[in-house]
Amino acid sequence: SLYFTAYTITSVGYGDISPVNITERVVCILMLFISGISWACVIGQVSSIVGNMDAQEQEFRRLMDNLNRMMHDRALPRSVCRRLRKFFLSAKQAQRNEQQEQI
Repeated sequence: SLYFTAYTITSVGYGDISPVNITERVVCILMLFISGISWACVIGQVSSIVGNMDAQEQEFRRLMDNLNRMMHDRALPRSVCRRLRKFFLSAKQAQRNEQQEQI
């Protein structure tokens, strides 16, 4: 039973155990369904953790997107746009350097 459950949950597969009657087939289908949902939840949580690991970078990208949108809406000259982007990038680098010095 433990062997069957472990192989079902880890989705490794099995060929030496097969359901014989309708009750066993129903149990197998339910276990496969539950293990599939469990596995999807695990993968989703891991993806979420990895995706949120660098929250500061995501926040900076959002800020730059908003800056680009604002510059486009106001039809700023290209030279001003370049200077603003350069300023924000240098400010980000300065903040990173300050954080590293604090460590």
